[in-house]
Amino acid sequence: MWSRTCFHDRKARGHLGGVSLNTVWLKRWLFTTNHKDVGILYLVTSFYFAFLAGILAFLMRTQLAFPSETFLQPPQYNEAVTMHGLIMVLWFLSPLGIAFANYFVPLQIGAADVAFARLNATSYWMYVFSGITAFASFFVPGGSPASGWTNYSPLTSLQFSPGSGETLGAAALIVLAASNTVGTVNILVTILWHRARGVSFVKLPMFTMFTFWTMLQFLWAFPSLIAGLIMLEADRLLGTSFFTSTAGGSILWDHVWWFFGHPEVYIVLLPAFGIVAGIIATFSGRPVYARKPLFAAVGIVVLLSYMVYGHHMFLTGISLTEREVFTINTEMISVPFGVLMLSFIGTLYKGAVKLTTPMLFALGSVVIFVIGGLSGVFNSSLALDIALRGTYFVVAHFHYVMVGASEFGLFAGIYYWLPKMTGRMYNETLGKIHFILSFVGFNLIFFPMFFLESMPRRIVTYAASTGWGPANFIATVGAFIFIPSQLLLVYNMGMTLRGPRAPANPWNSTDREWASGTSMPHAVGASSHGIGNGLGNGVPHAASESVHEASPLSTRPIILCLGFAVSMAGLAFGLPVIIVGLVILAGGVVGWAWDDYRGRFRLPEEEEGERWPFSKVPKDKLAMWTFLGSEAVLFGVLLGSYAFIRVNFPYWPAPGSLHDINVGSVDTIIVITSSLTAYLGLQSIKAGSKRGLIGWLGVTLLLGILSLAIKASEWYGLVQGLAPGAQIGLPLSSYFVTTGIHSAHVLAGMFLIIYLVKRAATGGFSAERYGTVENFNLYWSFVNCVWLVVFPLFYLL
Repeated sequence: MWSRTCFHDRKARGHLGGVSLNTVWLKRWLFTTNHKDVGILYLVTSFYFAFLAGILAFLMRTQLAFPSETFLQPPQYNEAVTMHGLIMVLWFLSPLGIAFANYFVPLQIGAADVAFARLNATSYWMYVFSGITAFASFFVPGGSPASGWTNYSPLTSLQFSPGSGETLGAAALIVLAASNTVGTVNILVTILWHRARGVSFVKLPMFTMFTFWTMLQFLWAFPSLIAGLIMLEADRLLGTSFFTSTAGGSILWDHVWWFFGHPEVYIVLLPAFGIVAGIIATFSGRPVYARKPLFAAVGIVVLLSYMVYGHHMFLTGISLTEREVFTINTEMISVPFGVLMLSFIGTLYKGAVKLTTPMLFALGSVVIFVIGGLSGVFNSSLALDIALRGTYFVVAHFHYVMVGASEFGLFAGIYYWLPKMTGRMYNETLGKIHFILSFVGFNLIFFPMFFLESMPRRIVTYAASTGWGPANFIATVGAFIFIPSQLLLVYNMGMTLRGPRAPANPWNSTDREWASGTSMPHAVGASSHGIGNGLGNGVPHAASESVHEASPLSTRPIILCLGFAVSMAGLAFGLPVIIVGLVILAGGVVGWAWDDYRGRFRLPEEEEGERWPFSKVPKDKLAMWTFLGSEAVLFGVLLGSYAFIRVNFPYWPAPGSLHDINVGSVDTIIVITSSLTAYLGLQSIKAGSKRGLIGWLGVTLLLGILSLAIKASEWYGLVQGLAPGAQIGLPLSSYFVTTGIHSAHVLAGMFLIIYLVKRAATGGFSAERYGTVENFNLYWSFVNCVWLVVFPLFYLL
């Protein structure tokens, strides 16, 4: 058997050397780039983090079960509340949806793999190391973050959170946000560029269609989180004053956080509803009702999700006009969700409904969402929100919408696709018992909270005279039913590996992943149970062999991500840790570039299929444009924060008093010139001139160095004028962070130039092959355009 595996094929195993057979399994899972393997890794890892979040939930509910309970001390309870929320939403629910996207989107659209296999593995390992970093914050002096999952300012300041846990937690969130950005670009390009013939946009399967809209939300929401976290880390480590001043402060954080936070609700929910839509259609024996209106409704949800976040800020002092606008927008978003509910009901109408375990969980998701959605209508009212904000009524509402509806929909997906992933059938009776216990337990936890509309959130304990005891006791009983019942799911999944063999299409589904017969095994050490390889469906190994399924292994993603996570953790542990992390990171990046340079990681080209509206756009170029869309939001939030501060800060220095206009003008001329030289390099290689490309790239590199030198001299002069240990004022805080992030982008571009010059010198580019140079031009031009906005804002106005 082993003689047929790709470990004996040097081309298939990428840059790895000989592999000992007793380590083949470990190497497969550590270094895989196969989309199915990565999907399985996401699924298993998300369940690990769910276990951690569940333990914290147990602790919280035990503390609140009885009045005047002292099971947890206030600092411990605050840590449990904060980390439970963060882990549950960001390290369990979102990644579980990503797990299904990795595994099934390529199968549903007829693609061999995702667009960028190594980036897929990179996204996963960033996710893993970010979670480990976050959990490690429990063990640092001062404990983990304890300011609530929303990290409200000024609770995150050094004054109220002096330990290193808050710094470490923010660093973990930055790594996680980077993971999501990388994964988002990958999945979007996969859907846009790798659809098989006949898979037009309007024919996308439900899950893939919902995933497409979800990825757009990922693309535009998480850069806001990154920007906010960078400003927070700067406040804690560098002495800036974004969130400790009256001009910025808690209101600025609210804007930055909720521009990310409210779309995150739908980032969690939409993949689950994509699964639910497909399952309802399958087990009703009817096509999805009102398919095109449903597609449009999800798009409207995505758009409105960025226009309703202000309802979280009704009590913060924002103007009445703002509150009225956000009230209207919040009520409007119920309309497209109404379309979704009508589509589900229309699909069920006159259908031959089969109440299998996936169908039960799908219907449970819909019922729970309706309860949560109806309660959300109350919160859209300004008057009612004033009464209900910050109470357990809101806790019940968002758990029904964000957690219950999502969790039940995702669990439906697990049962639905287990036969595909394993080739075996799960225990139906055990699955239905799991559903009953989960549905009863969940509603016992959260429905009583609707009657605790007078109980403030996040309080550690309460007196018996409040009358809150009975509802809290029932909620705790529900927790002790719901949380342990998830062990039935884990047990059922494990036993499925030894269950009866599954038919090729056990549900008689018409979706491509079931109907296409493309259940091909991963040739690398495929297990007898077929897990992670799509073998499933009883397809023999030899009958479904695929060259692409032997995806090259690569050590680079895990090394690169380890270095990135360690360097970010160094923000809490000190400069030596940062240096170690940067060394590891450099090793991963150099190794990655070397593999590209030597052609050691290659995947077969896929047959061209449906690529509208990007049929004329190369895949790498589409990926760069997508990434730059995310970058535009990052800088937009930074500059928007600058504008917010500038409007609210009455003592802004006059133009020319803080920054030398002449120096800034010279730097701007250099920046513009570097765009010209980069463009001339591109035109040179298009004309077949390798020497011209190298020469103009060299000039661009020198101009980049000169620009950074000018900025460094400006920073040095400004820092010299600061009193030792004094807090940095808002004008300089904005300048240092904005220009610092811009300079980091310039530095990254300079490393890219060095790589391009090296490749060009060895004939890596020609008049027919210049795509990488063109993508660099797009990136470099974008970075320089950002400076053309930064310069007038800081130097001239």
